Amino acid sequence: MLYWRIIQATIAVALVLGLAWLDQFGPRPGMIMLPLALVGAWMCAGEILGLYEKAVANRMGASVAAAKQDRTASIPSRPLVYAATMLTVIASTAPMTLYYPDGGVSGRTGWIAWGLIGGLIMALLYEMWTYDGPDQPPGTIATRLARTMFAISYAGGLMGFVVQLRIISGGVWDEDCRWGMLALLTTIATVKLNDTGAYAAGHAFGRHKMAPKLSPGKTWEGTIGGFIGSIVGALIFLGPVAGWLGCTYEQSTTKWLLGVLIYAIVVGLAGVLGDLAVSLLKRDAGVKNSSSWMPGFGGFLDLLDSILLAAPVSYALWMGHIVGP
Repeated sequence: MLYWRIIQATIAVALVLGLAWLDQFGPRPGMIMLPLALVGAWMCAGEILGLYEKAVANRMGASVAAAKQDRTASIPSRPLVYAATMLTVIASTAPMTLYYPDGGVSGRTGWIAWGLIGGLIMALLYEMWTYDGPDQPPGTIATRLARTMFAISYAGGLMGFVVQLRIISGGVWDEDCRWGMLALLTTIATVKLNDTGAYAAGHAFGRHKMAPKLSPGKTWEGTIGGFIGSIVGALIFLGPVAGWLGCTYEQSTTKWLLGVLIYAIVVGLAGVLGDLAVSLLKRDAGVKNSSSWMPGFGGFLDLLDSILLAAPVSYALWMGHIVGP
């Protein structure tokens, strides 16, 4: 299992860094890396739907295929969720694709909201179109709408903030948005080094369970090791890597260090909560992994859960100038 984790982690790191390097030469900041975000959002949406289907099937005591065919099961439409998720991610790119440095009339993150509203309208229209009368149990449609919007918000809305991180600029609309590249890479490094630190410390020193009902493998010792990993990652990327990218700071060393520590702890915590959130969904569905096609990781949700929830937190810290220029 560890062997597969190492292989897949190496491939993932090489892919992200390779696309990040190519993105510096793209027509607009983020355009080269955008397909990676779209694929990630698509796969996460599909895995959330898969968890819905397994949870409903287990409750009904039926197969997943039978549960999907039962309209009273309140399982969302896959084409609808996929389309609305893609709409939300694509809407988040408006500041770079439409060339609105400040986001235009909506502001930068306002485009994510427009994507989510578009998804809600699509979901409502779909339910009106497929409505087959009042014979179904009360609450069936409301439950399906809630599940639909959660999948869209989680996979599309949170991924929209990953896209928004890439197009942060250093106060002006610089041509390559190098601060945005730093923000994106720092977020990924801070979260994933938290995962790595927690895994290593948990296996070496883990004794006290952190959340046994949600994630039996997590320990408080591992969590401490994870935050050490977050701090190391933030120090490296907001220090030497920032200099390598040509991002220079104007604040004092003390203020910079304090900002780095706050950033590492808050973003690291958001990553831990993101991991626990997906654990909650998996426990509800009665499965161990969100998917079985990635040995050692499980699926895209297992791989991206911490990054997705950490992205809006990281974005808020960057835009609030806790870190950055």
